[in-house]
Amino acid sequence: MLNKTALIGSIASLGIVLSIASGKASAQTSHETHSSATVQTNQFQRIEQPLGSKVAVTLGGLGLIGLELWWFLLSKPKSGKAVATGGNIQEVTVTVDGGYDPSRVVVQAGIPVRLKFERKDPSSCLEQVVIPDFHIAADLPLNQVTTVEFTPKQAGTYVFTCGMNMFRGEIQAEASDTQSTVAKKDETIIESQPKSFSSIDEHETTVEQGIQKATINVDKGYIPNRVVVKAGQRVQLNFLRKNSSNCLAKVLIPDFGIAADLPLNELTSIEFTPEKPGEYAFTCGMNMFRGVIAVQGADAREEKVSTQTRFL
Repeated sequence: MLNKTALIGSIASLGIVLSIASGKASAQTSHETHSSATVQTNQFQRIEQPLGSKVAVTLGGLGLIGLELWWFLLSKPKSGKAVATGGNIQEVTVTVDGGYDPSRVVVQAGIPVRLKFERKDPSSCLEQVVIPDFHIAADLPLNQVTTVEFTPKQAGTYVFTCGMNMFRGEIQAEASDTQSTVAKKDETIIESQPKSFSSIDEHETTVEQGIQKATINVDKGYIPNRVVVKAGQRVQLNFLRKNSSNCLAKVLIPDFGIAADLPLNELTSIEFTPEKPGEYAFTCGMNMFRGVIAVQGADAREEKVSTQTRFL
């Protein structure tokens, strides 16, 4: 099967050949007609082309249309399946040259994925790769390998494109038996962090004028990475970013529609009101670091405070 560059070249060459052939036929017919119509120099005349030229041009046009339809609608993307490496990471190398090869990557949901983009095409359109569902926008230096990592939590199809959205590929995440196990493992890691806290128990947060406040240091992750608050009451999270990594330049809280930039060495305040009990994740812009906002109902919080009072 011809690659993309060869196919495009063939289409262009065919168009040029047909244009030249048509031009020669038109010039010859025009010359013959001109010699027999010198007495009518002040009138426009219709120039009839030979039947063979008409047939050739028509067939050539239909051929070009057929190639274009095949190219855009019927050609199947090349597919590549991720290979598990050490540390339980799925890894795939994608060559960036006139598009993406493979343009379809098959992975297992719930397991970290590492895509290695090797850019060989100098086109400025391919200078960047964007994966919107995982909040990834990475520059691709020419003749270098650029690595991006993420974890597809759910099975589905996720699109990646060039910076101008002209070249596209897809990541097909398939469900696996290990997905629930990995999710439980991540939850256990978050729960076991020594910096998890309650605003009442450890007094690391304060309640001022009905607002629950907490300060989170952003440095190689989030400290603390678990915030316990009360449902139905305003929450103010103050993020203090101390790490210059671009990965930590933004914080996302999807369940509350929040995406905020975190300037270096500045305090950024975010406010929202959780109405329902549950656990809500917050992550960095590339979804590599995460924390949890544990929202408790009023009854659970009052019971907890009452129990602590009895022990006092």
